[in-house]
Amino acid sequence: MENTPQAPATQLADYGLQHFAIYVDDMEVAAARFQQAGGTLLSPPHALTGFEAGTRNQFVYGRSPWGTIIELISYPDGILYPQESEAYRWTPPA
Repeated sequence: MENTPQAPATQLADYGLQHFAIYVDDMEVAAARFQQAGGTLLSPPHALTGFEAGTRNQFVYGRSPWGTIIELISYPDGILYPQESEAYRWTPPA
């Protein structure tokens, strides 16, 4: 729509769908393809921390050409959930 008032961009903590994550096997290839498709990375890929930490575990946020935030995430070293946690994350089969 042209010439309409625009709301400020949503933030990751706002209500509603603000971003979704896509598991990738190769972060460098996925980040390059994301940019080639018109997306903009918001930073370089960086290490996951906390219970998601692992030598090869990484993530990066990017903005799609239509404005949706998309997270690329890879945790080939696995995730160590705290024992008291009921958290569950679906992970694609190897």
